[in-house]
Amino acid sequence: MIAGLTVLLALAVTPQMPLSLAGTDDALAVFGNPAGLAVRPGSEFYAMYNFQPVLWSESFSNTTFLAKAGPLAAYWEPEPSRYGVALGMGDDGVYSGVRFRRDSLSRWDLAAMVRPLNQISLGATWNDLNHDWGRVALGAAVRPIGNRLTLFGETYLITPLRPMAGFEVEPVDGLKLGLKAFFSGQSDDVQFVAGVSLGLGKGGIGAVGTYDPREVGGYLRVASTGRRTMVPAGKRYVEIYLNEQIVDRKPGFSLSSGSARTSRQLLDLIARAGKDRSVKALVLRIDGMSASFAHAQELRQALAGFRAQGKKVIVYAPSLGMTSFYVASVADRIWTHPLGDVAIPGMSMGTIFLKGTLEKLGIEFDGTRHGKYKSAIETFTEDSLTPANREQLEAYLDAPYGEFLSAAAAGRHVSRDSMEALVNVGFFNTEEAKQMDDVVESEDWTPKPAIAIVYATGDIATGESRTDFLTGTMTMGAQTMVRAIRQARNDRRVKAVVLRIDSPGGDGFASDMIWRELELCRQKKPVIVSMAGVAASGGYYIACNATRVFALPTTLTGSIGVFNFKLVTEGLYNKLGAKRQVVKRGEHADAMSDMRAMTPEEDSAMQAQVDYFYRQFVQKVATGRKLTFEHVDSIGQGRIWSGLDAKRIGIVDTLGGFLDAVGYAKQIAKLKHCDYVVLPAPKGGLGVTLSGFAEEQLLNIVR
Repeated sequence: MIAGLTVLLALAVTPQMPLSLAGTDDALAVFGNPAGLAVRPGSEFYAMYNFQPVLWSESFSNTTFLAKAGPLAAYWEPEPSRYGVALGMGDDGVYSGVRFRRDSLSRWDLAAMVRPLNQISLGATWNDLNHDWGRVALGAAVRPIGNRLTLFGETYLITPLRPMAGFEVEPVDGLKLGLKAFFSGQSDDVQFVAGVSLGLGKGGIGAVGTYDPREVGGYLRVASTGRRTMVPAGKRYVEIYLNEQIVDRKPGFSLSSGSARTSRQLLDLIARAGKDRSVKALVLRIDGMSASFAHAQELRQALAGFRAQGKKVIVYAPSLGMTSFYVASVADRIWTHPLGDVAIPGMSMGTIFLKGTLEKLGIEFDGTRHGKYKSAIETFTEDSLTPANREQLEAYLDAPYGEFLSAAAAGRHVSRDSMEALVNVGFFNTEEAKQMDDVVESEDWTPKPAIAIVYATGDIATGESRTDFLTGTMTMGAQTMVRAIRQARNDRRVKAVVLRIDSPGGDGFASDMIWRELELCRQKKPVIVSMAGVAASGGYYIACNATRVFALPTTLTGSIGVFNFKLVTEGLYNKLGAKRQVVKRGEHADAMSDMRAMTPEEDSAMQAQVDYFYRQFVQKVATGRKLTFEHVDSIGQGRIWSGLDAKRIGIVDTLGGFLDAVGYAKQIAKLKHCDYVVLPAPKGGLGVTLSGFAEEQLLNIVR
């Protein structure tokens, strides 16, 4: 609130306030120690008024305005004109600051704040350094019992010393009292500044007074984040609009990019609303939501957790499809538009076969693989599903379809057979479908221990992560991922890592680079994997050495296998009347060229490389999951598995979503409360900055 250094600062702020050099870390730090501006995110606004007698026409001269946005703050006093701008910097308990003030002179100040423990804070300022080298002040503050009582002391380094001391106490939520004493050389000459504030959540009011009864003032505070409040919150509801794509990580800019919301943002909002005792219901408006079935399953689980706390979930949607109906089925009540419909025709998986197309174009496919279920190359070698491929697709599809039937039937209070009968009808208008029957800002001084959330999204490739400019497709770059994992490994605040994977795999070498960095990280701190919709092939490769692997029942995972191929396009060139020739040194110099097929010798060598990589893959899985090589080989062979079956065969440890994985990470790291570090860090740029700021502000809103 209000606790520290003003009287000896030549600020003449209206009114004078009992600020603390080491303790004040909200917007008021612009007056005391600007390093404190870096401690808390968010924005604040203060309007202050001094009640000293003046003519009515001059009352504006008694005001002071103060605004803070992130680590930047500024104040202004209209008459006589005084203003200042300050910036705080730093993290992890070590902060610095700079301030410019303008009254009759221009003044520059430097500041520092160090918080080695949650109970101790040290501060220093060097004021007016551009005028005769200015003056240095030192201060310290302690919290002997939690964060409701702060004791502080400070002094300028002048002779004789003029020490100052005070306290700030919050005896009940929202009521803060502060007192600061100024001591001179005379033992009986002690002057005081006192303050009181009333917290009203994201707002507040307060009053301050000095040793002079004529110097009494008041203020109004408005902020983006709430504090402990004296006013009991009334019954509220949270309203969430789902009209965009739900993803683990927002892609970069592309011509086809649309609106997206991160799954973490959505799940966190529901979880915090569930913990807020004033929130009694959640209204979910679904209109154009796009999500994988795995993301929908996590969302439905979060809504079920919200309901389990005795709260209501209401869904409104103009129309419902398979995924949106699955989410909505958990609600207490579902509303649709009178002209809307419910389309739940079932689930299907399809593939395309290009063998005939390649033959017509004169293109020859030349490839090798290990694993009869490693079906990616069958797009080019077959003209229909092979028995092995059909077997794995049928088995996988049973998981999401079975989950849909069981969950939707339970949510709508009908039998599973009845729900399947409705699916076999598939399409209903609204009349037919009827028959189917805020968060409080932390007051702690030191940063909390952290869990690192590392997002592994997209096809795996070498180089940096990127977004396709035309399609918006995301690529997971090995170099970017290695840097992010290494940052988490070396960050002392990070006590555990949650690797969130949504990837079908990709380059084997790039996958191994990521696996190696994860192995180094796991030797130092726990690495927990949370699988989203897909974690297959290389996506499973980077998961297999984790401390614990979580998957949703409908996650597509496994595909432990390897393939390599090239397209021989010489026939196409011949059809077009084009001729190509090559000059080479070395018998196999053009082995990977698209001009010719491999020789039997080259094909054998390539198969040997594929077999070697497959054996390495199987051994890594066997070691990471504590299984035998033979068992992994038997359930490998490139076969895909649902998360449900993956748990049964041992390549997944636990069935659960993202929040379950985070909860386990906190448990194994023995953390009750923690911060979260999201990696890889978003790239810079004004658009990214504003988007990130807007997302953080949204997380602070419960309406």
